[in-house]
This record gives sequence, C-alpha cells and structure tokens, in this order.
Amino acid sequence: MNSIGKQARSKIGFADLYLERYGSGSAGGLPEPDPDLFLIVTIPAFKEPDLAGSLLSLLACDPPGVKWEILININYPENSGSEVVDISHQSLADAQQLSKGLARSDVRILCLWNPDMPARHAGVGLARKIVMDQAVRRFNPIGRPDGVILSFDADSRCEKGYLKTIAEFYLRNPGARTANIYFEHPLCGGFDPRIYHSIAQYELYLRYMRLAIEETGHPHSIHTVGSSFSLRSKTYIRVNGMGRDKAGEDFYFLHKCIQLKNFWEINETTVWPSVRESDRVSFGTGASIHRQLQNEATLEVYNLDSFHPLKELFGRVSQYWQPTTDNRQLEVEWETISIGLAEFMRSQNAAKRIREMHRDSASYKTFRAKFFAWFNGFMVLQYLNVMHKKYYVKKPVVHEASRLALILGISPAESAEELLVHLRDFEKGQGNRRII
Repeated sequence: MNSIGKQARSKIGFADLYLERYGSGSAGGLPEPDPDLFLIVTIPAFKEPDLAGSLLSLLACDPPGVKWEILININYPENSGSEVVDISHQSLADAQQLSKGLARSDVRILCLWNPDMPARHAGVGLARKIVMDQAVRRFNPIGRPDGVILSFDADSRCEKGYLKTIAEFYLRNPGARTANIYFEHPLCGGFDPRIYHSIAQYELYLRYMRLAIEETGHPHSIHTVGSSFSLRSKTYIRVNGMGRDKAGEDFYFLHKCIQLKNFWEINETTVWPSVRESDRVSFGTGASIHRQLQNEATLEVYNLDSFHPLKELFGRVSQYWQPTTDNRQLEVEWETISIGLAEFMRSQNAAKRIREMHRDSASYKTFRAKFFAWFNGFMVLQYLNVMHKKYYVKKPVVHEASRLALILGISPAESAEELLVHLRDFEKGQGNRRII
C-alpha cells in the first residue's frame, strides 16, 4: 500500500469512453497494474542510443513512497534505416535488462514495441500519445482517475528528489490537475562548447517568452517542454489526450490543459533535458541547436516592444465586459493602442467575437475565461509573427531578455549564460505555485 496515503478510487472503467473513441496503440501485452499504482513516468523513445542513462537517472531517485512505473514506447517509422532499427533493438534490450535486474518492489519498467509505424503519422506526437494512452489504460481498471502521468524524455535526466517531490505535491494538492516541472539544460559537459552556447540562448529564449507573456497580464503564460510536465489521468482524458502532431505536441496539449485551470508549476525539483542537436523534428530544443550550429548565428527573438500593445489590450478586458461598447468603438480604441494591433484584431473579427462572448456569459468571470480561451497562447504567437512582418524587427535574445530583466527587477547581463542563470533563479525562487 502507498506509504504516503491512500487515494480514493472512483468507478472502475472511468476512461472507457475515451479509450474507445481516442485511444491509440495496443491494449494488451503488459502485466496487470498493481492495485496501488499511483504514478507512471511515460517515455517515447525514437533513435535514442542512451535510453539506459535516462532509466538509471529515474531509478536513482529517492523512493517516492508510492507504487510507480516507467512506461516506454520504443518506436520508429516504416522504411527506417538499419541504424535506427539497431538502436531501437538495443534500447529494448537495455530496458529489459534493467527491468529484470530490479531488486525492489515499488517500481516496474514496462516497454511498448512499435516498429514500422506508418510514415504519414509517425512522430513524437503520436509516440507520446501512444505511451500516455497506455498509462490511462493502466489506471483505468484499478479506478484511479487521480493517478499521475509524468511526461519524460529518453535523453533527459532528473534530480534525486524528482519523483518524491512530484508524488508528494499531488498527494498534498488533490485539486491540482496539471503541473509543469522546473527544468534546466546543462551548460557544460562533453559536447562541443558551441552546443552549450546555443542551448543557453535557446533556453534564455524560452524563459524570455514565458516572462514577457506573463508581463502582458495573460493568465496562461507557461513553459511547454515535453520532458517536464505532469497531470492527472482524468485531466488527460478531459482534453481528449495528446495530439498526433509531429512537432510542438507539448505546446498544443498543455494549452488545452490550462483551460481546465488548477494548473501549477513545481519548482522544487529539476529535470535536465538533453542538449544534443537533432534533425528528428522541425522545431524544439534539438532543432533550434541544429539550426544555430548550421548558421553560426546569434538567436534573435520577438522584440520586447511588440508585447506592449498586448499588455494594454489585456488590461482593458474588464472594459469589454461593458455592453455599451459597439464594434466601431472597439476598433477605434485598438487603433489608439497600436495600428498593428488594430489590424490584427480586425483580421480575427475580434469585435464580433467579443460581443458574442458577452452575450454568452452570465458574469465577468465567465467572460474573462472565454476571452483568454479565444486569445490563447497560440493566438499570441500568431500576433507576434504578424507584427514582425511589418511593424517590428527581431533582436538578439540577450538584448531583449536584458530589457525585460530590468522591468522585472532582475539583474541584466552581457552573456546568454549569465543572464540565463539570473532568469532561472527568478523563476525557481517563486517555488511551487498555481498559475491559474
């Protein structure tokens, strides 16, 4: 029995409808779940030569005090070359060897084997979906909708307190639906020094973006890193599961989860994602490093000035709840903020949408939730991309992040590495916190 505490069980089969309609992957082939299973670490593994290192990092964690599993989806698309096939077989052998050698009863290592996936669909989104769907299948027959699913990567590492911190967080906070986990990319080690400089710029960009969006007043400012988030099984099925996107699956998925609220950050432990370059997906950490190394260019980011009109817009949401404002009044008001913002809002038919939201809302609280569900993180990125085609010029990440640091009371710096440390300290210093 879990030593930290019992979790109330709901009706067995809580996920039947989701699995019938949206579930991916095979339903068989694994042993029955432990009746007290509480936490599952899910890992998609494609072309991962050091999966064993990731598993050893998890097994070296302080025991979480609950029954837990590591669930791996080893996969590759059809027509893959011999190198990919060989790496996959070696990953399977390594995982099976570690599983057989476990001299403990609190954890099991389980593998899904998905070779020759249709090239049309194969990718990190589907791979992550298959393994997370399987986690739901594990919780379903034991009536555990509050069971915790962790999203991890096959080339990541974690702090010793990773599992215990997360398990205790969810046991202490029964209302928590989703929680991001604090992350840091290594800034030194055995790779080419240029890789570490590139990853410092990329992670600085991630933190700059999150903090810049938060500074606008948008309530859904979050990191979207596939190797460092967690959620309840019931949350997963409420948003109809992970998408099949070949890249960016974590961004779209987490922005669906935040609509359900009770979204947290766990800043009291750390995940260390890989710093290696990669051409496996079109964007993300590895792809960004690959492009920077190919071009040997400084990473440029959205101009901080482009966020200012959003801050004014979001600061006036309470005014849009007033029924006296007609469409033309709204458009004139947006023009006083920024011509570019006004053009963007017209392109989104925003005045009509706002009046529809007002009509369909019984309170300001409901209206505000609808507004930011509409003007979500994806629309923020749309706005920024449109603005930088005509009104703003991208600038080096250190320059813009230093400008933002001054606004937030964070010490600026001349190097990406030093400034990144300052932003890390600022975010981690906030402790575990509820975003919305």
